[in-house]
Amino acid sequence: MTTAGAFIVVWLPMVLGIVMIGAGAVNFAGPRSVHESFARWGYPAGFHRLTGGFEVAAGLLLLIPATSRAGAVGSVMILLAAVITLIRHRDWGHLPGAIVLTAVAMALVIRG
Repeated sequence: MTTAGAFIVVWLPMVLGIVMIGAGAVNFAGPRSVHESFARWGYPAGFHRLTGGFEVAAGLLLLIPATSRAGAVGSVMILLAAVITLIRHRDWGHLPGAIVLTAVAMALVIRG
Protein backbone atom coordinates (compact mmCIF):
# COMPACT_ATOMS: atom_id res chain seq x y z
CA MET A 1 0.00 0.00 0.00
CA THR A 2 1.27 3.45 -0.89
CA THR A 3 1.67 6.18 1.67
CA ALA A 4 -1.32 8.04 0.23
CA GLY A 5 -3.35 4.83 0.27
CA ALA A 6 -2.47 4.19 3.91
CA PHE A 7 -3.47 7.74 4.79
CA ILE A 8 -6.88 7.39 3.17
CA VAL A 9 -7.58 3.88 4.45
CA VAL A 10 -6.19 4.16 7.98
CA TRP A 11 -5.64 7.73 9.11
CA LEU A 12 -8.44 9.67 7.44
CA PRO A 13 -11.24 7.61 9.04
CA MET A 14 -9.54 7.98 12.42
CA VAL A 15 -9.18 11.75 12.07
CA LEU A 16 -12.78 12.18 10.92
CA GLY A 17 -13.93 9.84 13.68
CA ILE A 18 -12.21 11.96 16.33
CA VAL A 19 -13.70 15.15 14.85
CA MET A 20 -17.20 13.61 14.78
CA ILE A 21 -16.89 12.39 18.37
CA GLY A 22 -15.67 15.81 19.51
CA ALA A 23 -18.43 17.68 17.69
CA GLY A 24 -21.00 15.19 18.94
CA ALA A 25 -19.84 15.58 22.53
CA VAL A 26 -20.17 19.36 22.29
CA ASN A 27 -23.62 19.12 20.70
CA PHE A 28 -24.75 16.54 23.25
CA ALA A 29 -23.47 18.55 26.22
CA GLY A 30 -25.25 21.55 24.75
CA PRO A 31 -23.48 24.67 25.97
CA ARG A 32 -25.43 27.90 25.60
CA SER A 33 -24.10 28.61 22.09
CA VAL A 34 -25.36 25.21 20.90
CA HIS A 35 -28.83 25.80 22.39
CA GLU A 36 -28.97 29.22 20.74
CA SER A 37 -27.85 27.90 17.35
CA PHE A 38 -30.32 25.00 17.29
CA ALA A 39 -33.14 27.35 18.37
CA ARG A 40 -32.18 29.88 15.67
CA TRP A 41 -32.27 27.10 13.09
CA GLY A 42 -35.77 26.14 14.19
CA TYR A 43 -35.03 22.77 15.79
CA PRO A 44 -36.96 21.67 18.88
CA ALA A 45 -35.46 21.78 22.36
CA GLY A 46 -33.24 18.77 22.95
CA PHE A 47 -32.60 18.11 19.25
CA HIS A 48 -28.94 18.93 19.86
CA ARG A 49 -28.71 15.78 22.02
CA LEU A 50 -30.06 13.58 19.23
CA THR A 51 -27.67 15.16 16.74
CA GLY A 52 -24.75 14.80 19.16
CA GLY A 53 -25.60 11.15 19.78
CA PHE A 54 -25.64 10.41 16.06
CA GLU A 55 -22.34 12.23 15.60
CA VAL A 56 -20.67 10.26 18.39
CA ALA A 57 -22.04 6.96 17.02
CA ALA A 58 -20.78 7.75 13.51
CA GLY A 59 -17.40 8.77 14.92
CA LEU A 60 -17.05 5.54 16.89
CA LEU A 61 -17.92 3.50 13.79
CA LEU A 62 -15.22 5.37 11.86
CA LEU A 63 -12.57 4.29 14.39
CA ILE A 64 -13.17 0.57 13.80
CA PRO A 65 -11.84 -0.62 10.41
CA ALA A 66 -14.66 -3.17 9.96
CA THR A 67 -17.32 -0.48 10.45
CA SER A 68 -15.58 2.61 9.10
CA ARG A 69 -17.62 2.67 5.89
CA ALA A 70 -20.87 2.62 7.87
CA GLY A 71 -19.49 5.47 9.97
CA ALA A 72 -18.59 7.38 6.82
CA VAL A 73 -22.10 6.90 5.39
CA GLY A 74 -23.62 8.10 8.66
CA SER A 75 -21.25 11.05 8.73
CA VAL A 76 -22.23 12.04 5.19
CA MET A 77 -25.91 12.00 6.15
CA ILE A 78 -25.33 14.07 9.30
CA LEU A 79 -23.01 16.53 7.58
CA LEU A 80 -25.27 17.01 4.54
CA ALA A 81 -28.11 17.87 6.93
CA ALA A 82 -25.78 20.36 8.62
CA VAL A 83 -24.75 21.91 5.29
CA ILE A 84 -28.40 22.26 4.22
CA THR A 85 -29.29 23.84 7.58
CA LEU A 86 -26.40 26.29 7.33
CA ILE A 87 -27.30 27.30 3.77
CA ARG A 88 -31.02 27.67 4.57
CA HIS A 89 -30.23 29.93 7.50
CA ARG A 90 -27.37 31.75 5.78
CA ASP A 91 -24.92 30.79 8.50
CA TRP A 92 -21.92 31.31 6.24
CA GLY A 93 -19.33 31.31 9.02
CA HIS A 94 -19.81 27.62 9.80
CA LEU A 95 -20.35 26.48 6.21
CA PRO A 96 -16.74 26.01 4.98
CA GLY A 97 -15.84 23.57 7.75
CA ALA A 98 -19.04 21.59 7.23
CA ILE A 99 -18.37 21.36 3.50
CA VAL A 100 -14.79 20.14 4.04
CA LEU A 101 -15.93 17.47 6.52
CA THR A 102 -18.70 16.38 4.13
CA ALA A 103 -16.17 16.02 1.31
CA VAL A 104 -13.87 13.95 3.54
CA ALA A 105 -16.74 11.69 4.58
CA MET A 106 -17.84 11.28 0.94
CA ALA A 107 -14.29 10.38 -0.06
CA LEU A 108 -14.29 7.66 2.59
CA VAL A 109 -17.60 6.29 1.31
CA ILE A 110 -16.37 6.28 -2.28
CA ARG A 111 -13.10 4.52 -1.46
CA GLY A 112 -15.24 1.70 -0.04
